[in-house]
Amino acid sequence: MNSYETVIGLEVHTQLKTESKIFCSCPTTFDSPPNTNICPVCCGYPGVLPVFNQKALELAIRVSLALNCQINPNVYFERKNYFYPDLPKNFQISQYKMPLGHSGYLKLASGKTIRINRVHLEEDAGKLIHREDCSLIDFNRTGTPLLEIVSEPEINSPEEAFDYLRYLKLTLIYIQASDCDMERGSLRCDANISLRKKGDKILGTKVELKNMNTFKGVKAALEHEVRRQAKVLQSSGTISQETRLWDAGSSKTVVMRTKEQAHDYRYFPEPDLLDVAVPGAIICSEKTKIKELPLEKEERFKKNYGIVDKELEVFISNVWLADFLEEALKFYHQSRELVNWVLGPFLEQVNLLKLDPPQVKISAESFAKIVKYFSEGKMNNLAAKKILSLTIATNDDIDEVIRKEKLIQVSDENGLIAFVDEAIKENPKAISEYLEGKHQAIQFLVGQVMRKSKGKANPKVARDMLEKNIKEAGR
Repeated sequence: MNSYETVIGLEVHTQLKTESKIFCSCPTTFDSPPNTNICPVCCGYPGVLPVFNQKALELAIRVSLALNCQINPNVYFERKNYFYPDLPKNFQISQYKMPLGHSGYLKLASGKTIRINRVHLEEDAGKLIHREDCSLIDFNRTGTPLLEIVSEPEINSPEEAFDYLRYLKLTLIYIQASDCDMERGSLRCDANISLRKKGDKILGTKVELKNMNTFKGVKAALEHEVRRQAKVLQSSGTISQETRLWDAGSSKTVVMRTKEQAHDYRYFPEPDLLDVAVPGAIICSEKTKIKELPLEKEERFKKNYGIVDKELEVFISNVWLADFLEEALKFYHQSRELVNWVLGPFLEQVNLLKLDPPQVKISAESFAKIVKYFSEGKMNNLAAKKILSLTIATNDDIDEVIRKEKLIQVSDENGLIAFVDEAIKENPKAISEYLEGKHQAIQFLVGQVMRKSKGKANPKVARDMLEKNIKEAGR
């Protein structure tokens, strides 16, 4: 591999977040019963006429701007002639010669910039459901607005491809153009990969990879294909231009078909749709809807909150969680304590209860109050976690729940002296071990105080009192 350079270009398809399809008024809801979100237009009946969805145009412009693309002022649709078994017209309405966006770029955290060749609109195909003895077709997805984002072939490793996909996905989510749910098929990726001798300027013969359902799958497929192509070239073999499928079960790629060229699709202008003059007012409006992008948020979180590495990755990847943290910081300004609690007990409860963001009812203000009370010693760790578990899905008044559950932490020495004395009197062995230098014994005694106080004792105060009383008794 030291003799070869890997060259990768990625084609990402993302479904735009519209309520209706790109050329008809059928809904785009995902979980409807099969073949219920369909009409004569998306089913390709003879004589029907498509009507372009303006919302799809607006979102496509927003994506193009977020990817630093130039916008073509006039665009038109073309017919891509190819037999799709799940697209009943036997052609796809797409853009080829005049894409909406072109000549853009996406910057990675490494500092490298990957150029974007084009961003174009098209309609999605349906879904094939394969059975042992037949294949079924669900046309619900047919006609869903689809945006294809094509990078230039300048990604040089599977790891770099993974980073590109991650930041591209986050960008689409941040600007609310797509939900990017790969499990539902709203984000898919094909990869073109070739190898060439280091120092060569001419690209090698490219192979297209399909059927990769996760970013990790893309990375694994590219890693396998790098090894496969290198082995062929080192044995003086020839790489064929073809489309290969990734078989995750066997962790290898297999031939699907010989790769088509653009002329094989016999593109020609779609006669049933007018050319589109892209209004400058829409471009200006969509610019205002692009707020903070992922890399910008990364830098701000590092600078303002001191969040780095794995913690930063969690917050940047989860817009809802990052927003929740920042809202909580308005009510309690200790960022490190809030970060620890958000990534610790808060996410633990969310995962334990299997809560989606809308099901998390606790307000950021109430959550900040729990963390503040814990930090000020008004509640111990167990009590604070219990309050969180009781309120995360209800947002009941924190102070009322604390009062009802009697979870105010006892930090007054007068309130703890009886528990401390009992713990010392009942555990002479632990006292002896502590005096012999086995300091872990003190934790056992603190646990006894916590048990006797039913979890209300301030563990730090209890420890200090235990150490003081034991030392005085040992003199």
